[in-house]
Amino acid sequence: MPVPYLPAAIEPFKWADRAAHVVADLPLASFPRLCEGLNDHEGVVQVRCRLERESEVRHVAWLRGTLETVVALTCQRCLEPLALPVSVTVDLALVHDEEDAERLSDDTDYLVVAEQGLVLAEILEDELLLAIPFIPAHESCELKVRTLEVSGEESRRENPFQVLAALNKPAAKE
Repeated sequence: MPVPYLPAAIEPFKWADRAAHVVADLPLASFPRLCEGLNDHEGVVQVRCRLERESEVRHVAWLRGTLETVVALTCQRCLEPLALPVSVTVDLALVHDEEDAERLSDDTDYLVVAEQGLVLAEILEDELLLAIPFIPAHESCELKVRTLEVSGEESRRENPFQVLAALNKPAAKE
């Protein structure tokens, strides 16, 4: 059963029992924490996710799918605008408690959640935030360096340590 929007809160284990699908194009502005670091809040996030259970692990619900968007950042190398495509594959185990999480393999990402009241938008927003580089930069860009011309007076300034050099010389014998 596809859901074309994100409800405020869901019951993840019931949704997984029904094998619910979320297929929606959500405005980028609906993810406020993500928008804090962006230059522009225009655009959409394509959400294609499903909640499911695997028969061998009944105590775990799985959130799987993809998130795609383009975010407007500033390149930290050249300080020019950067349109960064973000594509995230979500594969997250939702468990009732830490005891259930211990049964999962060590390389499985998991989240301990309540039976109801899970805000799916926050989980998806976290996944998007984790996919954005800490220092965004173009694949290749020219570093713009401004050279400052030094005037003649500044180049002939006295060395402030010359005074110390004079003190260091032994005094002439009288």
